[in-house]
Amino acid sequence: MDSIYNGVVPKGVFMRFATYIKTAAVGFLSVANYRTEIWFLIVQRILVLAGLILLWSVIGGASLGKTYSQLIAYFLVANGARELVDAQYGKFGSSTIDDIKNGAISSFLLQPTHTVPFLFFRHFGTRGVEIVFSIIFIAVGIVLEPPSSVLAVVLFLIVLVISLAISISQSTMVASLAFWVTESKGIKNAVCHVARVFSGSLIPLSFFPVAYKGWVVFNPFASYAYLPTTVIQAGVVDRGLWLQIGAAFLWAVGLILLSQFIWKKGIKNYEAIGL
Repeated sequence: MDSIYNGVVPKGVFMRFATYIKTAAVGFLSVANYRTEIWFLIVQRILVLAGLILLWSVIGGASLGKTYSQLIAYFLVANGARELVDAQYGKFGSSTIDDIKNGAISSFLLQPTHTVPFLFFRHFGTRGVEIVFSIIFIAVGIVLEPPSSVLAVVLFLIVLVISLAISISQSTMVASLAFWVTESKGIKNAVCHVARVFSGSLIPLSFFPVAYKGWVVFNPFASYAYLPTTVIQAGVVDRGLWLQIGAAFLWAVGLILLSQFIWKKGIKNYEAIGL
């Protein structure tokens, strides 16, 4: 059994967490060497967001109950939040699929760490630019449409944690399919496209027809963009928002358990066929 580190934290837990942090730092330094790619990434993010805002300004925000400023604030926060939790392109899933297909996963399984957290922190370190950019988007959106209360800010942060858990679970489940399916990236891309529509980053879920809006706001992908943005911009945190936050929490718990189950099944299959 691990001894107690400073009488509070088990030494093994502390050492594993230190390993995760070092792994993230190495990933960040490796990406920082490619400055040209970083600038291309920045330009890409600006153009995508500008195109989205232009599209909805042409459609007419006023006719949908939002001013031009509110539309900009919504898309800044929504897309910033989605990028922050790595739900934009599912790159964690892609990198894990590559590790499984090229056999690199074998060396990670032998390490005295939990494999999925280790892989995530390694991937997290390569996302320094995206994280900074997403925080800037969120900050500008909040300046344009300030929150009405401290409660809204606290709930916004809680929802971000929930959405991160859902995002990691989604990527883990999709990546686990690589243990059985050769071209699992196609499935990953399909899931990402569905998530983009139902997250609210492309189309605010409040703009959906009334017949669908009642249930679509409770889908797990809504926590990536629509839910955190609605929480931080809501004048009042009403019963409907509390229900959406509760549903997102239940989705997070369920998907974490399901992703762990599928991952363990995949590992057993991987070890059984001797890859």
